[in-house]
Amino acid sequence: MPIDLKKAVMAAGDGLSVVCSTCEKYWAGIDRGLGRCLAVDGCGSPMAGDVFHEYRGPMTNFAAFCFVCGGKATHVVRVDNNVRAIGVCSDHVRTVKTLKPEGKRAPSVVLISKDGERLVSEDDPPEKMVLRFRS
Repeated sequence: MPIDLKKAVMAAGDGLSVVCSTCEKYWAGIDRGLGRCLAVDGCGSPMAGDVFHEYRGPMTNFAAFCFVCGGKATHVVRVDNNVRAIGVCSDHVRTVKTLKPEGKRAPSVVLISKDGERLVSEDDPPEKMVLRFRS
């Protein structure tokens, strides 16, 4: 069943992560009257110590946009032992740095360089490469 884009935009505007608002599992749970996502294995945001590993929807490049609001990512968030980098904008990076997942190690926040090719730690000089990725 296709996701209703109007509903997704409204849900994101009400504070739901833009990733969740475009996920088929979230809307399947809402449509069934459960009031929650149908993910069964602890799917969630980096602030919950996850990388939306059960996401099913149209988004593919999680590093390019802010997982909170959908804006252009200025940073990416890395969660231990996971390849997926999750984008976050300059408006929400402080929130990600402040809120820590309970019982899990906090995600690391990495600044995206101006050329978009390199990710650099905010504490390291810009020329030090930390990770390479392709959009």
